[in-house]
Amino acid sequence: MARDRAVDVLILGGGPAGSTAGAMLAAAGIETVIVEGEHFPRFHVGESLLPHTLPLFDRLGVHDAVRALPHTRRKDGASFVTHDGSKHVVYWFDEALPPAIPYAYQVRRDELDKALLDHARAAGADVLEGWHATTPTWDGRRLTGLVVRDPEGTEHLLRSRVFLDASGQSSFLASRMGWRFPYQKHRKVAAVSHFSGVWLPDGREAGNITIALTDGGWFWLIPFADDSVSVGAVLDVRKWRAHVGSESLFAAAVEATPEVGRRLACAERLIPFSAIQNFSYRVMQIGGDGFCMIGDAAGFLDPIFSTGVFIGTTTGASAAQDVIEALARRSRVEASDFGPTIALTRTLHRIFFSFIRAYYDPHFLAFFFNPSNRLQLQAAVVSLLAADVVRPGTWLRTSRYRLLLGLARLQRWGSRWGRHLVPPLDVAPAGTGR
Repeated sequence: MARDRAVDVLILGGGPAGSTAGAMLAAAGIETVIVEGEHFPRFHVGESLLPHTLPLFDRLGVHDAVRALPHTRRKDGASFVTHDGSKHVVYWFDEALPPAIPYAYQVRRDELDKALLDHARAAGADVLEGWHATTPTWDGRRLTGLVVRDPEGTEHLLRSRVFLDASGQSSFLASRMGWRFPYQKHRKVAAVSHFSGVWLPDGREAGNITIALTDGGWFWLIPFADDSVSVGAVLDVRKWRAHVGSESLFAAAVEATPEVGRRLACAERLIPFSAIQNFSYRVMQIGGDGFCMIGDAAGFLDPIFSTGVFIGTTTGASAAQDVIEALARRSRVEASDFGPTIALTRTLHRIFFSFIRAYYDPHFLAFFFNPSNRLQLQAAVVSLLAADVVRPGTWLRTSRYRLLLGLARLQRWGSRWGRHLVPPLDVAPAGTGR
């Protein structure tokens, strides 16, 4: 082993979670090293941001840089359509429960992630791109560092007082420690590419993300500033397992979804297809003595509501604050010091995972596609779509959403006798809706 180096904080992963934590820690004068296996910029999915990500961008001082990225496009809401286009609903962010943040951005993740990582580097973090982690090192129950391999293949031991795992869906630490478990009933496969010539709606809706239902899945369509569009299909593995290869899978899903076929009729693919399989998992332990997992490394269910960057940056900022406060008190960081971040992560997962599961329920979807603002129900859904879930009063704001879940249960019971509170849908992401 060529080199033994000691640092205060070691972060694995230079995506939004790791870059956010690294920038905050370095700005606080804490020696921070970010180990990133790839060289930025690099392709990544998750291109639609949520409004309540923007206050953190302001806090970090990167909002103007994100807004100025070449492909960044303002989005004022989220649009949802059925597989045949017969039903269409738009949730506008300015109609959320007050105080609303009325917009967010569509971004190319190669541009966004590089901007955030460059910001962490400018703040003073040492960024090691092209370095790969191989093994965590322990002293009893305390994580003390990582064995890493540099781009030339030489191994190094990086010792640290604190380790933050921001390794994304590879879940470096949880995978090696046996803490990661798949959601067996939510096994999905995704195929994604970028296209030009995609049909976009007129007016301000042209900048929205569009979610299109299909039988056993859904599509996203995310437009960028140059009118290129990220298009992805997220499909149930069991229903679509007969199709081999991401291009074949995508083509079959488009054929089964007339509304997406119409929008892609004159489209030209710009980049090769990428595929992701079985990306839904939970992590049983996300923090301990000297370590914490942030972002997708702490668990992931589904990209339907574009929560990845929000959860990553929010938990990254929280973990950084935990470390700053703990190191100000003593030289060690204990498991209890990460209590705020662990609680925040569990809360975000509980809220968003409940919303995601509801979207796969055809009885909930019937209300989702027939919105009513009685009792501010529609505004409450917009607030969830905007990720207004960290301010005080979250329980009260989500109470109206829980009322919608109750109405969905009544819809389910009534459907047994052919009685529906609202018209049911023919097709849903979990399969046929009726």
